[in-house]
Amino acid sequence: MMRRRHKKSRRGCLECKRRHIKCDETRPQCINCTTAERDCSYPRATSSDGTSTGHSPVEGPAGARYSVSASPPMTSYAPAPTSGLMIGGDMPSFGLGGPAGHLPDINMVHMELLHHYLTNDLTSYPEMAEHFKHVSMRHALREPYLMYQILALAARHLCYCRPESAVFYQTQAIQLQTRALSLFNSLDVGYFDRSISNLATVFLFSSQLGVQALCDMLSYRDHDFPSALARFMGYLRLHRGVHRVLDGHRAEMVGSDVGPILELGVQWYNVGGEGHECDDIRRRIMSVPDLDAESLDATLKAIDLLQWVIDGEPRAAGRAHVLLSWTTMIGRSFVDLLEAGRPEALAVLAYYFLVLHYCREVWVFGSSGQYFLTSLSNYLGPEWAPWIETPCRLLRQSLEREDAESLDHVDSSLFLADPGQHSVGGGVYWKQPSM
Repeated sequence: MMRRRHKKSRRGCLECKRRHIKCDETRPQCINCTTAERDCSYPRATSSDGTSTGHSPVEGPAGARYSVSASPPMTSYAPAPTSGLMIGGDMPSFGLGGPAGHLPDINMVHMELLHHYLTNDLTSYPEMAEHFKHVSMRHALREPYLMYQILALAARHLCYCRPESAVFYQTQAIQLQTRALSLFNSLDVGYFDRSISNLATVFLFSSQLGVQALCDMLSYRDHDFPSALARFMGYLRLHRGVHRVLDGHRAEMVGSDVGPILELGVQWYNVGGEGHECDDIRRRIMSVPDLDAESLDATLKAIDLLQWVIDGEPRAAGRAHVLLSWTTMIGRSFVDLLEAGRPEALAVLAYYFLVLHYCREVWVFGSSGQYFLTSLSNYLGPEWAPWIETPCRLLRQSLEREDAESLDHVDSSLFLADPGQHSVGGGVYWKQPSM
């Protein structure tokens, strides 16, 4: 069967062309660049008189309400064959909101993604997997932005399941998520106040967007921690930006079809927060002289929430769900401290990386916790080693419990200092020399 021809955009901005995503061609700043906070510029066209008619990079509008962006593409995947898979256009249409008589494109890849979503648990709700999928599909059939995000998450999971075809599925994931966010950003403000059902849809969208965005962020291995922190803050803004529309509406949503999912989080919260792993960092934060009251309270809340994650659910899958909630529950003042690179706030983030390691069996996280905690330790250096001694010690103990002998064979790519040693919070793993 011949592939249906489609019109290729030749007037898109340079940034969208570089990222290989569809540009909506809005000038002077397209939607993709506006939501991703990127410099947007268009190719300079030359008129008949030889003068330039292009646009120069401009700043995007600040403070746009609920404006969020797709995750950047990954770069480390091998190519995969695509012949025989694409039947329709590049993006699914679903025939929702289009002109009368419009027939949607049929794309078998999207059918594959939908089947994968329905037959796998991708969102770390172990007790609620089937209910979550059932409710998500019910809302997605009414709201296209959620359907696009569902397909994007399925594509991202298939990158993990089928590494030999990861570049193909990651391209699908980026395109579908970009479309989902474009539709979400186009919603009018009244949409969020119109019904509880709409808010429930946003909750489902936020949950699944957060999983994909975090997975994308953790998949990178930056050469320096400031670059990794910048990428983490991009994820934080994205997840919090979508979730912010739910502020003040949680009690109302308890009576909706997402109520059981919200109640499950409350149950986990009620059994957490009684451990002592975070006692040292809490004591140190309370002794910082130049933190104002609001920043201090927000930082202590972030620490208490991490203790809640550590205590609340021992299984990796349950912990993953609670951990994903952490980024939406921390206060804005603490986020500001992270953005400013305050070492005290980064020391709190070390405990977050520790919990990532505890969740390493979940596909989203893998070995990222160990990598990021090691990177942070090397970045802070000996001066701040006492501040993160506890998470580094707990990481060492966890690795030693897995297999004491495996320390001799840890991938040398994780060693950011001398290749003969592995520095974590003042402690050093010495590697056996090759014989």
